[in-house]
Amino acid sequence: MKKLRVGLAGLGTVGKGVYDILQKDAKLISLRSQTKIEIVAVASRSKKDFLDPKIKFYPDVIALAFDPEIEVVVEVIGGCGIAKELLEEALKNGKKVVTANKALLAEHGLEIAKLVEKHNGYIGFEAAVAGANPIIKSFKEGLAANEFKEFYAILNGTCNFILTKMKDEKRDFAGVLKEAQKMGYAEADPTLDINGTDTAHKLTILAAIASQNQPDFKQTYIEGIEKISFNDIKLAEEFGYKIKLLAIYKNLGDALQQTVYPALVKSSEKIAQVDGPFNAVLALASNADWNMTIGRGAGGLTTGSAIVSDLIDIACKRDKSFLFNAKAADLDQKPIQAISEHVGKYFLRMKIDKSKARKTDLVQAIFGDKIKIEQVNFIDCNEEILCGFITGEQKEKNIIAILKNLDLELIKSVGFLRIEETNF
Repeated sequence: MKKLRVGLAGLGTVGKGVYDILQKDAKLISLRSQTKIEIVAVASRSKKDFLDPKIKFYPDVIALAFDPEIEVVVEVIGGCGIAKELLEEALKNGKKVVTANKALLAEHGLEIAKLVEKHNGYIGFEAAVAGANPIIKSFKEGLAANEFKEFYAILNGTCNFILTKMKDEKRDFAGVLKEAQKMGYAEADPTLDINGTDTAHKLTILAAIASQNQPDFKQTYIEGIEKISFNDIKLAEEFGYKIKLLAIYKNLGDALQQTVYPALVKSSEKIAQVDGPFNAVLALASNADWNMTIGRGAGGLTTGSAIVSDLIDIACKRDKSFLFNAKAADLDQKPIQAISEHVGKYFLRMKIDKSKARKTDLVQAIFGDKIKIEQVNFIDCNEEILCGFITGEQKEKNIIAILKNLDLELIKSVGFLRIEETNF
């Protein structure tokens, strides 16, 4: 039986997951690929006890790119520093690459796509988006005969877990975050998860594949969940909505919507029903109509499963696709729509000083005739009134202008969230 010799860079949770799968499922993998996929070298800051002593160990990860025995480099270090250098050197030395590095592909995608083509190389990156969910293959292969009109995605299990817990247990953000960290659902430093950056990296990759547009992370609008309170969730529930951190792509014709933000979604819609640490991608394709994928998005074996699937593709010679589904030179440069031009319905939440509020026609007192309000909800909270309003369709810059000119003597605080309607 032929062999595929792999060099593994990184021995953390995901690296160990890859190693474990290749050991425990070796018979199944050989059956399906007619190849013995084996790790012949690893690189990490320190050697781990679980490694077979016969496997070569390098303290310098770049050494993997120059090892003549290695055919494929698996990179699970993360970041855009040494990982980028390793990827570049591996491609230059004729090696194929498999990576879970969403930040690298999102922020340097065009440069990397050109490098892959220059060296007639290949990068498998199923593990970079949505864990074991085969969403990259779905977009690049299964739905290759379709234009993507739009997609909505939950791409960060940490945020979805936190928002679900807040709703189910009627708790605020800070306490649930601490619990998520204790349970292993959130990192010790969760910043990139909760501020939306992790989701935006994944969105940038999926949007580039969906649109054949140059990956554009810098122009992606990003808003996280740090400011979501239980009161927001409570008011949303009163209106029949859940709050989800959504990655949203829409083909607007001359421009693209590419945004990450917490949004209200009708509780009856399928993507709203994806709770806990799960990921989901709901896509509308020109010929295939709606498609939805749900599954776990993180974890050693989960992400390792996606990496090994790419190794099996290489073993079976299914490794000839372009990085973003088109040649680098053919990738478009459509602009990303500014968030101020976004049009949709909005959820406005306010705290009003009860002593200064009139008992009748509070909506008129707050807004006058400036905006159409479709639904209203008031919750009495001792010395203040918690107010929720659902607007008709508005451009975002108009919403901001209206909120800036409200009566500050009456209103103690104000904010808004966007509403998304998939009708699926």
